Amino acid sequence: MPGTSINTEEWHKSPGDEPRGDRPEPAAGRNSAVRREFYRTIMHSYRALPIFFPAVSAAIAFSFVSAHPAIVVIAWWLAIVAIHIEYAFFQRRFFASDGETVDTESWIRSTAIRYWLMNLIWLGMFPLFWNAGGEMQNFAILMIFVVHVVMSSQTAFHIVSILVSVTLPIMTAVIAVCATSFEPAYVALGLGCIPTYLYLLRIAQHQRTAAVETLGLRFHNADLIRDLGHARDLSEAARQRVEEANDQLRRREHHFRALVENAFDVVLVTDEKAIIQYASPAASKLGLSPDALIGMNSLDFLTNEQKNEIVGDAASLDRKIPARSYELVVPRYEGRTIWIEATLTNLLDDENVRGYVINLRDITERKRAETEQRNQFQVLQALATGESLTDVMSRLALGAEEANPGARAAVFLLDSEDDLVICAAPHLPDGFDAWVSGFWAEHRTRGFGKLALSGRKVVTTDLQDERHGKDFSAYMRKADIQTLWFQPIVSHNDRVIGAFALYFPFANEPGKWEDEYLLGIAHLSSIAIERRRSEENLRQATEAAELANRAKTKFLANMSHELRTPLNAIIGFSEIMRQQMFGPLGADRYREYTNDIHDSGRHLLNVIDDILDISKIEAGRYALEDEEIDLGSVLRWSVEMMRARTLDKRQIVSLQLPDEMPHLRADQRAMRQIMLNLLSNAAKFTPVDGRIILSSAITETGDICISVSDDGIGIPPDKLEEVLEPFGQVDDTNARQHGGTGLGLPITKSLIEMHGGSFRIESTLGEGTTAIMTLPGWRLTWKDGNEKTAAG
Repeated sequence: MPGTSINTEEWHKSPGDEPRGDRPEPAAGRNSAVRREFYRTIMHSYRALPIFFPAVSAAIAFSFVSAHPAIVVIAWWLAIVAIHIEYAFFQRRFFASDGETVDTESWIRSTAIRYWLMNLIWLGMFPLFWNAGGEMQNFAILMIFVVHVVMSSQTAFHIVSILVSVTLPIMTAVIAVCATSFEPAYVALGLGCIPTYLYLLRIAQHQRTAAVETLGLRFHNADLIRDLGHARDLSEAARQRVEEANDQLRRREHHFRALVENAFDVVLVTDEKAIIQYASPAASKLGLSPDALIGMNSLDFLTNEQKNEIVGDAASLDRKIPARSYELVVPRYEGRTIWIEATLTNLLDDENVRGYVINLRDITERKRAETEQRNQFQVLQALATGESLTDVMSRLALGAEEANPGARAAVFLLDSEDDLVICAAPHLPDGFDAWVSGFWAEHRTRGFGKLALSGRKVVTTDLQDERHGKDFSAYMRKADIQTLWFQPIVSHNDRVIGAFALYFPFANEPGKWEDEYLLGIAHLSSIAIERRRSEENLRQATEAAELANRAKTKFLANMSHELRTPLNAIIGFSEIMRQQMFGPLGADRYREYTNDIHDSGRHLLNVIDDILDISKIEAGRYALEDEEIDLGSVLRWSVEMMRARTLDKRQIVSLQLPDEMPHLRADQRAMRQIMLNLLSNAAKFTPVDGRIILSSAITETGDICISVSDDGIGIPPDKLEEVLEPFGQVDDTNARQHGGTGLGLPITKSLIEMHGGSFRIESTLGEGTTAIMTLPGWRLTWKDGNEKTAAG
């Protein structure tokens, strides 16, 4: 993208970037480091490969049907095992080697060759297990290879040669097999694989670009920190040399001059009124003529605030503390603003000087780097702590103003329609954002707008010139703006999403550092904007989901009230009619209808109760009221409550409890509902004269296990998970004839898990089902009042 992309083949470094031996690191060396890091990432990602593929191929060889002799399948598997054993030793050699000195390209080639061989052997699955009559097996083979390609594209995208070696042979084989099968479905699948593979390659390219940018930023920051440390060491060394020069001044003046005139820092000697009497030749490094400085007041280079501070310190300076240091900004010096470190030495008592010695050092680059790094850290910290996007943009603007003294910054944001939505301009005049909004609305489709939306930087130093228009130039004069540095903010998909601008009251051309700074701050702005917008989208989606959930809960609560009121009347009046409390009904058919009305009303009321329970559980509003309950009594009560139903079908219910039954800290209503649901299910799906067993036991880990077993119709293995989902039912003729909402088991499972327990179902179709509830041992209370573990 413009202004933000990082090319691994070319790295631009500032003059101060000299990480090793005071010489710039070659671009090829940095590129090699990136490649080495990418290769190490891939090798770590595939560390489990020597175990994974032999295991998967063994499972395939054991599970799939092959038209070839078993010896051929075994040979194929042994070939996979052999090449992965060799690959394991290859991995071991790599991780044992010195990662900084290895020939990365050689390792990459060797790895790509091995992946080619692995995949070619892996493709032996097609001729071994492709069966013209086994559609499910063939489809499974295709899906295995498609999943292989998708997963490989997400783990090996860093290096193109390795990505191709792990995906191209597989995808080519899948497309070829589908195309040559002449089956319409396979041919369609094969054709669909082509754009899919190209799409995966495109995603891999974007991921690779993002990874390159991330590594580049990391390397650049590491270089910056190292160079700052190097500059600090040089600075301290120079300071020591200057102090040594001051000592020599007090001893012998001619030695002092010899040192001062060849010193790195500028040395000024003034009288008691700060009038410069001597300037060392080093002043020319700051663009000053030593001769021209003679007779000037050294305070004239400073702002009034700085001047007052130094004059006050000089008046109160303790003669026992001969020197004091300052970091000062010299505004508009030689067409630019510089930072200097000034060390003021009071030598008024020295009869040879009777004034001040000032040591000056240009620290502009260091201060800019420190300011830039500090501001970047503050912005990233603001993002991490959740500050609003407006506050983050204001931080960026304030940081830019600190790094560029004399400037006033503004950050503009555009929405998806390229309309101006945010203008962060903390130190620009009131009403500036409104003026900019009007200006953008008028010029967004004209010269300036087109230039800005193209992503190109704009630098203008004559904004007050009337050639821009009288109204425009008048506003610029009123706002005291002469120069504009305008850098568009570009998103990761090369779209302009805003702009960063610096305004100056004087004509000012950006230098190399300023150009790089604008690019860096625009890139940081892009990261901040995209992250905040992503978080805002996520927040809105979460709020929408919560609103929908609340609406669902409110709807169910309202509907339950509206339905329960007439249902209670229907059930009550049908009960009166069924018992003929006010006289006989007449025909027997009426009594049958009355029974049907009563039973249907009861069933519908139970359905509503179940729906409300599952809704409360899903919304997290089902509150447990823990108390100590007699678990044995709860189990016996549940059996008695189900006795009428089981007697109708002549079912035998057995209750098997241990001699010593503990109490349980739980919600008694919930535990009764759990047991009634399990026993009701068992009775419903158990035939006449069937058998139901309710048993309880303490596990080896000290937990309590309660199971309900029956010899009913059972559940197919592929439906065991489905019956635990809300409204999930076994789609079987024998099961469907019993009716039900499919909420009993999901409610049971949720209530058990809310107690910290677990629930599972074991079943054999046609033989019966066992529902097993396990509750944690810490909920148990024994008769002696103590908790017991498995060992106790």
